[in-house]
Amino acid sequence: MQSNLGSLALSGKLCVGAAMDHFEIRNGELFCEEVPLAEIAVAVGTPAYVYSTATMLRHAEVLKSSLGGLGDPLIAYAVKANPNPAVLATLAQAGLGADVVSGGEIQRARAAGIPADRIVFSGVGKTAEEMRLALAEGVYQFNLESMAEAETLSAIATSLGVTAPVAFRVNPDVSAGTHAKITTGIAESKFGIAIGEAPAAYAHIANLPGLSAQGVAVHIGSQLTDLAPLERAFVRVGDLLSDLRSQGLELRVADLGGGLGVPYNPDLPAPQALRNMARWCGASRAIGRSGWFSSQDA
Repeated sequence: MQSNLGSLALSGKLCVGAAMDHFEIRNGELFCEEVPLAEIAVAVGTPAYVYSTATMLRHAEVLKSSLGGLGDPLIAYAVKANPNPAVLATLAQAGLGADVVSGGEIQRARAAGIPADRIVFSGVGKTAEEMRLALAEGVYQFNLESMAEAETLSAIATSLGVTAPVAFRVNPDVSAGTHAKITTGIAESKFGIAIGEAPAAYAHIANLPGLSAQGVAVHIGSQLTDLAPLERAFVRVGDLLSDLRSQGLELRVADLGGGLGVPYNPDLPAPQALRNMARWCGASRAIGRSGWFSSQDA
C-alpha cells in the first residue's frame, strides 16, 4: 500500500450466486466488501485504487464454469486490461494464465506468479528482444500476426537452439457488432492474416526452422454483449482447423480470443453458452482471453 497513490485488493468470501460486483452504497456511503471506502481514503490518502478480490474471483469462476467440460481450457487474463500487480497476483492464485502483448507484461505476469507455460504472447509489433525474452521464459504460445513476424521468430529461435510454439492469428471477416475502433475481425482490419490465406501461411512455416505450429488464434473485437458474432467466428475457425488437419498438420489448440463485454446490463446473457461454441472448433485445448470482463467492475 502506498501512502499517496495506493492500490488494495480486498479479500472476501466468494459467492458465485451473488451480484456481479461487491460494491454498494449504504446510507449514502460507498462500501467494498463490507469496508467503507472513506476509511481507506483516510488511511492511505487519495487518489487510491481499490479492487474487490471477491468480484475478480467470482468472474474467474464464471469463466471457468462456462468452459467446463472442455478438458483443460486455458483462461488467459489480458494483462493490458489492468496490469496492477495485486490484480495479477489475485488472478494467478485463481489459476488464470496471462495474455500479454509486450516484454514488460511478460515480466509482470511472471512476477505475479503466473507460470510461463500459461502465458500466451499476442499483439502486433513484437520486437526481437521481446521474442528472446519470451523464448527464454518458455511461454506457452506465440500468436503470430504476419508472415514477416513468423520469419523473424524463426531466425531468433534457431539462433537460440529452441523451438517456438506458434499459432497464426486469423481474420475470419466477422464483425463484432461493436464500435468500429474495437472491431478487429473484419476484412478491413489490420490484425492477423486473412482466413483464406491461412493454409498457405501454415504450409510456409512448416518449412521454417525453430517453429512448431500447434494451433489457430482469433480475436474479433471487444465489448461483445451478443454471442452470435463469436459463434460465427468459431465455426469458421473450426472449419479451418479441419482443413489444416486434413493437410497433415497436427494442430490441437484453438485460441478463441476474448472480448466479452462489461455487463452493464444485468439482463444480458451470461457466457455459459461459450462451452458449446468452443466445442465447434474441435481443438483438444481451448484458450479463452479474459480482460475487461474480469477486472472492469472489480
